[in-house]
Amino acid sequence: MLMNDFKIRIFANACITRYNNNEGPIEHIVGSYNLIPEDKKSILEYVYFKRPDINPENQDLSHPERQTGR
Repeated sequence: MLMNDFKIRIFANACITRYNNNEGPIEHIVGSYNLIPEDKKSILEYVYFKRPDINPENQDLSHPERQTGR
């Protein structure tokens, strides 16, 4: 069952907070929750809409902080 829009926004904002705390790439943060693929896609779309600076092209996965989440 798909999440309601308000739950998508709550999850997305929580993921953005974790991203801001250097817990890792946004895809890994969203993936750490047990979500169905449709909900994961919706959350990532909202994250990218709200924070255009967070997108797969801008994320430096080679940076040690982004790999370990520290």
